[in-house]
Amino acid sequence: MKNRMRMGFLLFLFVTATCYSQVKKEYSFPGLYNQKSAQGMAIHNHSAFLLSDKGYCRIYDLKKNQLISEFDLASAGENNHANCASFGVEFPRGNEKYPALYVSECRGAFRCFVESIDENGSQLIQTLQLETKGIEHYSANWIVDKEQKCIYTISCDDKEIDSLGTKKHLMTKLPLPSLGSTTVIFTEKDILEQFEIDFPNMVQGGIIHKNYLYLPVGLDKSPLYTARKDAKREIIVVDLKKKQIEKIIDIDNDVPEEPEDVDFYKGKLLLYCGQNGGLYKISTKK
Repeated sequence: MKNRMRMGFLLFLFVTATCYSQVKKEYSFPGLYNQKSAQGMAIHNHSAFLLSDKGYCRIYDLKKNQLISEFDLASAGENNHANCASFGVEFPRGNEKYPALYVSECRGAFRCFVESIDENGSQLIQTLQLETKGIEHYSANWIVDKEQKCIYTISCDDKEIDSLGTKKHLMTKLPLPSLGSTTVIFTEKDILEQFEIDFPNMVQGGIIHKNYLYLPVGLDKSPLYTARKDAKREIIVVDLKKKQIEKIIDIDNDVPEEPEDVDFYKGKLLLYCGQNGGLYKISTKK
């Protein structure tokens, strides 16, 4: 009897923690483009900046549903995976249209490239880097929190995996530097806060909105990944105040492509996908 009650309670916790999303494909922009895989995305006003591996950028007008510009980022190169992108709060000098764009390198030195960007191209104006002895040194994602005027990084120790495939992901909160310095090196003393969350899925990009971190995770619906514990497609929502996972939005059946990055447009969460691409509107309601 006690075992049945315990199993029922655990099932209740699972159901309340996992939400099944209403998903709608809003745009059909390609993911794979010029043989470069889809990666980061950031949206400002009606402009969606879609990034590809090695730092290629396309800008789409979401109102007109059309491509308006494309070019290599100033930070483009073999190591720039452009894994995650988000706009900051400060406008670069001479650029009154778009705030600074923060692009996660995700390879090599795991830096964050800060760019002044518009439809004519971009200029590298700042580089952020963590120089510590801890796992936060290998931060694959750098995500701006506009409300708190800080930046979070996400790192993972692939050696710390339990029997269920769950990995420990370290969230590191840092102050958001002004754009005055061209290079910013963070050390242990600059860390404002750290906490861990555990999940098995492959981390992709992310966005912070109203004290919540939205993490698209998983891999595309391919026979290659069927047995992999990190392949399930979900949106993990993290409460940054409570420092814990608030809920998990299940998109596994609705989105066949690899989730890459997310941002909000007109108050709705849009998910940018790889392979055949597309921007999917994801319901974030409980």
